[in-house]
Amino acid sequence: MTNPDDDAAPAPRWPHALVVSATAQGSQVRVLRRRLAAWLHGDHLDGDTIDDVVSAASEALENCCDHAYERARGAATMTLSARAQPGEAGGLEVDVADDGRWRPAPTDAGRRGRGLAMMRALVDDVTVEAGPRGTCVRLVHHGRREPGARP
Repeated sequence: MTNPDDDAAPAPRWPHALVVSATAQGSQVRVLRRRLAAWLHGDHLDGDTIDDVVSAASEALENCCDHAYERARGAATMTLSARAQPGEAGGLEVDVADDGRWRPAPTDAGRRGRGLAMMRALVDDVTVEAGPRGTCVRLVHHGRREPGARP
């Protein structure tokens, strides 16, 4: 795991896993978003897919800052991890995790509360696991099956 401001360690490149943590503050979302975009850059994904995955991850990171730590004291952490899916050319999973508390959507969200729907529109699969240790949002982009890969 690296800190987003740690320039001493070389950034991992696709397909090696990316794991980076930061303080759950809005200013850090941009830093993590850029790290993910740099990791995704290359000839394995098209630009639209990269934009969609980065946008979905950004929304999940913003949710960490806005919702998970509403009453928290002290430093709150969000972690972004990304990995290529074996057997799927261009397939990947991105996890956005926090150690805060899940809050159900309000009955009247007003102009808010559309983040999960947006994520679901941008990637192939979105799952949310919430528990006493925090919340993890998994974003999945299915690439195409490599010839000879098992289903």
